Order: sequence, then C-alpha cells, then structure tokens
Amino acid sequence: MTTELVIQYCIYGAIIVIGILVLGLIRRKNRLPSHAELKAKISSFGQQLRTLFSLEGDASLNAFDFYKRINKLLYLLDKIILNANLISEKERDMEIASVATALENARKALAPYKIEKRVKDDPNGMQSAILCIDEAVAILEQVLVRDKGYKTQKK
Repeated sequence: MTTELVIQYCIYGAIIVIGILVLGLIRRKNRLPSHAELKAKISSFGQQLRTLFSLEGDASLNAFDFYKRINKLLYLLDKIILNANLISEKERDMEIASVATALENARKALAPYKIEKRVKDDPNGMQSAILCIDEAVAILEQVLVRDKGYKTQKK
C-alpha cells in the first residue's frame, strides 16, 4: 500500500514539473521583444529588403522567386508591426507607436509588389519602403537613448 502511494506521488510530481516547464516555455515564446531586440529585427528586415532591391536588377531572379521573397518579407514585416503595436499599447509609448506607423507605411509601399508590380517597372515603392524602415530605426535609436537616460536617472 505504501509503495503504491509513493509511486502515485512520484507520478503526480512528474506531471506537475512537466506542466511548469511547459508553462515556462509558453511564457518565453509569448514574451514581447525589448526595444533593442525590436530595433535589431527592423534593421535585419531593412537589410533583407535592400538585398531584394539589389537582386531585382539581376536576370537570375525570376518572377516566382521575387514573389516568394516579397511574400516572406511581408509576413516578417507583419510580425514586426504586430510586436511594435503590442509594445506601444503595453507601455503606452507614442514613439513606439510612431515606429509602428512607419512600418505600416512601409507595408503599404510594398503591398503592390505582392500582386503585379516589379521593382524594375516601378522602383519608387521599394525606395519609399526602405526610407520608412530607416525612419523606424532612427526613432528606435532615439528611444534607446531615452531608455538609457531613464536608467541612469533611476540609479
């Protein structure tokens, strides 16, 4: 009787430990990025966009490859916009909201390339999207300087 009870308690303990680990993983996955991580994601996206813009002049990039890359970039941009909006709502920060607005403007500039346009036909949309991304990075750099000032003021 006592060995059966000990085995049951061990099983219950294992279930509890596994549940705590799963909850920890879920929490880590749903964590919002910090301002520096958001800036790194946006900078990386900008670099990928510039790479696509430079590759579009090559003959090696056919229409299907361009379509795949632009869809991948738009999906990544949507995730970044969602994170920026969630951070701005959580922190009630208007500067992060302006970053999200700049990213949405970049999304609007890139949207026609998903359907019918090519960069060689109309490069203005891609260039304006790159400018919007650069604007978002500049605003985030100001936010990081502001955060550093808050930390020193807090100490």
